[in-house]
Amino acid sequence: MSKAKKGTTPTHKAPHKQTIAGETPSPSAVFQPALDLPSAPQALPVNDRLFRKIFWGLSLVLLIGMPLLSTQYGITADEWGNKAYGELCLDYFTSLGEKKEALSYAPRGGEVMYCYGPTLDLISAAIYRTTGADPYTIRHIMLSLMGVLIIVFSGLTGRLAGGNWRVGLIALLFTLFSPRIFGDSMNNPKDITFAAGYIVTICFLIKYLQELPHPSWRSVLMLIAGIGIGLGSRAPGLALVGYVPFFVLAEVFLRRGLRKTIFSDKKRVQDIALKTTVASLGGYVLGIAFWPFALANPLKNPLVALQTLTNFPISIKTLFDGTKIYSTSLPWYYVPKYMMVSTPLYFLVGLLIFALIFPFVRKQFNRRYLLLVLFVGLFPLIYGISKNSAFYNGWRHTTFIYPPLVVLSAIGTEYLLRRFSGLGQKIFMGIMAVLMALPLWFMIKNHPYQYTYYNELTGGVKGAFGKYETDYFGTSTREIADWMKKNIPNIEKDSLVMASDYFVPLKDYFTDYPKLKMGYRRYYQRSEHDWDYAVFLTGHLTPSHFSNPNVFPPAGTIHKIEVNGAPIGIVVKRISKDDFIGINFIKQGKIEESIPYLEKAKQLDPNNEVVKLYLANAYINVGKFNEALQECRKALEIFPDYLGAMTTMAIAYINLNQSENAIFMLSEVLTQDPTNRDAAQYLAMAYERKGDTASANQIRAQLQQRK
Repeated sequence: MSKAKKGTTPTHKAPHKQTIAGETPSPSAVFQPALDLPSAPQALPVNDRLFRKIFWGLSLVLLIGMPLLSTQYGITADEWGNKAYGELCLDYFTSLGEKKEALSYAPRGGEVMYCYGPTLDLISAAIYRTTGADPYTIRHIMLSLMGVLIIVFSGLTGRLAGGNWRVGLIALLFTLFSPRIFGDSMNNPKDITFAAGYIVTICFLIKYLQELPHPSWRSVLMLIAGIGIGLGSRAPGLALVGYVPFFVLAEVFLRRGLRKTIFSDKKRVQDIALKTTVASLGGYVLGIAFWPFALANPLKNPLVALQTLTNFPISIKTLFDGTKIYSTSLPWYYVPKYMMVSTPLYFLVGLLIFALIFPFVRKQFNRRYLLLVLFVGLFPLIYGISKNSAFYNGWRHTTFIYPPLVVLSAIGTEYLLRRFSGLGQKIFMGIMAVLMALPLWFMIKNHPYQYTYYNELTGGVKGAFGKYETDYFGTSTREIADWMKKNIPNIEKDSLVMASDYFVPLKDYFTDYPKLKMGYRRYYQRSEHDWDYAVFLTGHLTPSHFSNPNVFPPAGTIHKIEVNGAPIGIVVKRISKDDFIGINFIKQGKIEESIPYLEKAKQLDPNNEVVKLYLANAYINVGKFNEALQECRKALEIFPDYLGAMTTMAIAYINLNQSENAIFMLSEVLTQDPTNRDAAQYLAMAYERKGDTASANQIRAQLQQRK
């Protein structure tokens, strides 16, 4: 028997074929289990080779199928900004830095787009500018490929952490049948691209750790690619730069035998230090290499971007638990609850199983790798909550933590498959199969609106309607535009006016209709403008409208886009322009002339809260204060949060010398909108009428200071 060299650990013959230096291994060889497995490893399933074949077969189908399906999805509400940013970044590089618009691009006044890496936007812009292809088609194809990376590498991470291809296949299927992941892979460039880089990095980080003390350069290069994709799309990718050395050091010091082996040989220490440094710094360099703002100051600006995005400067109202809440004032459980209601039940069951069995899995799985996956799945969420980061549109900003959690869910499922046998195993497999079939059927039935999914415990999309966000990306505009082209007579010839609260994505579908005029119009200002047809989505409406089918969809609705019975978009044909004419008279100071038109508009559309508001204003101007109160009350029955109706009602109360009622209404308005100067001025007037001049003067002094 040969003796090992002094100070080294004897090597054991591997039970499988070793990769020969210079040989390109097959995909399965790259993901063979490490030699340093748990103390009592579970024997591989008999059909592990079959699971591997199914895994790679499905991966190939996804690689072909998802880009093809991506062409069936619409332009999203934010896509114009992402597209423009990619083009500005391309201009920056092709002009050798002379065109600097990308360094400060902030559309709509404060969206700090320059703080994001342009990975997908830049590559897409380069492709469609070079080939002349449709920009949005290219963008969606590229984005779908990022979705493929998420699905496949979630499976491969499950394979490495779980120890066999069955876990990998379960993780792949769990990710694939997650409607939100699939839908966002066609609609959400920033979050999906970052999630792709995140899970690729985690996958090869585990592989790198398993290869110690001889990590391969292949794993180093893949770590660089993963970090580069992640950081190149979002500044939180800086965490990936730190993950690599952190977990390498943890692995070395937690594995006693490995620690002795490495530190007994100076060359091994140098080799591991070199490869770890190259992986981490190489990923950082790749991540900022095509990011103009980061290149302007490579050491400072990525950190500036991270700080800016952690405390996003824009506060957006988001629908949560039936209430519109500003994104900077959300409860800490906003993301966890959103994930609870909008992820598949099989995922939640698997995750619950994992949480229960984790203390007892030492003989089944390598707990160090499970802890790694658990950390990268939970730490970013905990950090974001602790920093009071602004979230909105559900959990899309934390999409990247979902793949690691899917891996843990798959491992929980695998654990029970190993524990059960015979009938018990078949029953469990049947239950999980049914739970997987439910979201799959939703995905098929409601294509291409998979990202609006809510699980069965929530009552599906219909149960979530009015409580949570639905089509916030505005993807239904494509189907709406197609319907309008086919069903509105002479739309391409007549000089029609179209209004919409999702005007930006909608207008791109009518570029060949020169006579059609389009404009951005809010739903709650619909009567103030001239239009013939309007397109409204539910993303900008308040829950009170959803709860009353007599109010929404409004009079004149000629078409609806629904998901499981819940409307997400409507087309309205104007039934009369009396409301517009009457409001115009008010704006011109012709109050008497406005009233007949507004009263006629009210008869034609009794549930139009905008008409009631303006009619109340007209009544106040002609001294009909009680009639004004009546119209305001009806407007508030339709729209309880209608601040304009509250303010108008308070004005009527002031004129009726009911100061207490006016103060109550105006205080409510200012609670919801502290910046409302009109409400504050009327509140001062109400206090003055009441005889409380001190309060009135205090309010006026505060208003003076705000100027």
